[in-house]
Amino acid sequence: MSPIIIDGKATAAAIEDELKEEVSRLQAEDGILPGLAVILVGARVDSATYVRMKKMTASAIGIHSVDVNLPDTVSQDELLAEVAKLNAD
Repeated sequence: MSPIIIDGKATAAAIEDELKEEVSRLQAEDGILPGLAVILVGARVDSATYVRMKKMTASAIGIHSVDVNLPDTVSQDELLAEVAKLNAD
């Protein structure tokens, strides 16, 4: 049995194209604009990079994004309050 070679970039591009079509359909037919909300706690460069890449992909397929940046000193109650606000939106 020969190995199957998977082209990750092509697969990702195909998925993004499908999502772009679905987002367009949701907006046109139902008036729904999907969104991505991200709460970033602290100032870790690796986390910020990950979030930035997710936001770029979301933007490319027509999804709006909301950012909440909190200091690493945020309390659990404050963090949960931010989650509740985003859930209510």
